Amino acid sequence: MSIPKRTLQSKLKQKFGFEDTSGSKHEGLALYVNDKKVATVRLSRSHDTIDDSILREIAKQCWVSMGFLREMVDCTKSQEDYATHLKRMGRLD
Repeated sequence: MSIPKRTLQSKLKQKFGFEDTSGSKHEGLALYVNDKKVATVRLSRSHDTIDDSILREIAKQCWVSMGFLREMVDCTKSQEDYATHLKRMGRLD
């Protein structure tokens, strides 16, 4: 099931603290924690919706499963849940 790219971008930025980053052919979002880049997401400029195959790749870039990413977008996972997960994955101190 696809989701609108704008929805994903706004959730990652507003709820989880991702920031816009410059990119050549892709739009980018990065998450910095204590000046350390923790995750970088690349989104195609030519797509308005994101299908499951691309969403799976974005989940990998966020260091989560696709189900976890969907829960982030659906607002059933909080910023604290994501931080806890990143700590378990060794991405945060």
